[in-house]
Amino acid sequence: MKALRSLFAPLRQKRLDVFGINRRNVSLIYEHNARKHYPVADDKLTCKQYLQRAGVPVPVTLATCDGLFAVPALVDELTSKEHFVIKPARGRGGGGILVIGERQPGAGWKTAGGGIISHGEVARHLANVVFGAYSFGLEDRAIIEEKISPHQLFFNLWPDGLCDVRVITLRGQPLMAMVRVPTRQSGGRANLHQGGLGIAVALQDGRTTRAIHHGQSIHQHPESGAALIDLQVPYWNEIRNMSRRASDAVPLDYLGVDLVVDVQRGPLVLELNVRPGLEIQNVNGFGLGQAMRQQGIHEQ
Repeated sequence: MKALRSLFAPLRQKRLDVFGINRRNVSLIYEHNARKHYPVADDKLTCKQYLQRAGVPVPVTLATCDGLFAVPALVDELTSKEHFVIKPARGRGGGGILVIGERQPGAGWKTAGGGIISHGEVARHLANVVFGAYSFGLEDRAIIEEKISPHQLFFNLWPDGLCDVRVITLRGQPLMAMVRVPTRQSGGRANLHQGGLGIAVALQDGRTTRAIHHGQSIHQHPESGAALIDLQVPYWNEIRNMSRRASDAVPLDYLGVDLVVDVQRGPLVLELNVRPGLEIQNVNGFGLGQAMRQQGIHEQ
C-alpha cells in the first residue's frame, strides 16, 4: 500500500497544483484583489493612466469617444488618419475591437481582413461601443489607438492578426507566461476560447516550450504552418520586468498582464486583466500551484 501511495504521489501533487475556477476566485482573485479596485483594470483608459504615471510604455491613444454626441466629429477627424484601432474601454474577450488599415478615397478604409469599411459603418461601430454593446449593456467609451506593427517573429506566426504575450503575476512576481496567436477560426483575435493558439514560454529564458490548440498539443500553426516550439521571444527580459512594473503600478496583486512587441517601440502593455483565465495551465503543462512554489510563494 505504501508503495502504491508513493507511485501515485506525483499524480496527486499535480492534481493539487491545478487551480479550478472556484479555487482561483477564492485563493487568488478575492484574496489579492479588492473589488473596489477592479475598475482600475477593467477600464482600459483608466488602466492606461495608471500605467503611464508609472512610466510603463503603452500604445499611443489618438482620440477617445465619450458619448454618442461625439461620434460625428470624431469620424470627421479620423477621415485623415489610417492604421488605427477602435476598442471599447470596458470590453472583454476582444469584443468590439476594430482594426482599420489604409484610407480608400471616397470609400473609407481597408480592414484587417482585406475588406472595405465606410465612414458610416465606423460611425455605427462607435455608437455601438458607447451604447455598451460590448460591455454588458453599460455605457462605455471608445478608444482610438495607433495600430501596432508587430515584431517580425510575431508577424511570421500570423500576419493577419496581433499576437500578444500574457504574463500571470502575483504580488508583482511573474508566475507563468504564454504567447497567444490568432487564427482564421478565431477571427484574427488571440483569444484561446475563440480558437487562438497558446504557446508556453519559459520564464527563465523566454523560449517557447509547448503549444496548444483546442486542448491538443501541436508543433506548427495549423493555418500558416509556422513553427511554434523553441522560438526565442524577443525582448524577454524587458517583457518580464515590464510585467512587474505594470503590476506594481496598480492596487491589484493578481493579474494577467497582456503585452505586445512593436517593431519600433518594443514591448508595450496592452491591458491588465483582473480575472485571467486558467487555460495558461494547460498551455504550460503544469498548474499555478507548481508555478507559485517555483517562485517561493505560498497559497494563503
